[in-house]
Amino acid sequence: MSLKKTILSLILSIGFLVVQAQDSTSNVNRSIESPDFENTSLEIKNQIEIYPNPSVNFLIIEIKNSELDRVEFEMRSIIGNKVTIVPEEIGRDKFRINVKDFSTGYYFLVVKDEFTRFKEAHKFLKK
Repeated sequence: MSLKKTILSLILSIGFLVVQAQDSTSNVNRSIESPDFENTSLEIKNQIEIYPNPSVNFLIIEIKNSELDRVEFEMRSIIGNKVTIVPEEIGRDKFRINVKDFSTGYYFLVVKDEFTRFKEAHKFLKK
């Protein structure tokens, strides 16, 4: 029984070394063929910041690295009821929404652009 275990472990070890040797040679070929990504910039587009959260009077929406063409906003209560809002543009890709008269609770602000097919929801708390 001991001899069978020794032979089996020897066979497995040899098989592992063969596979490892094949992997190391294929990695050499892959590194030669793979493109150089060191100089590629991975810039995140349409970063949306909503503050202050929790909010009392106003909610500020700032869109960084925006590729949005026609930004629209939609407000929903936590149970899904649509809330009427009037966003005010206070700068380039910066908006303010008056939430002073909202009831206390959680809301979802949906930022969307039909032209670029962008849609993102953000939760905030109205105190």
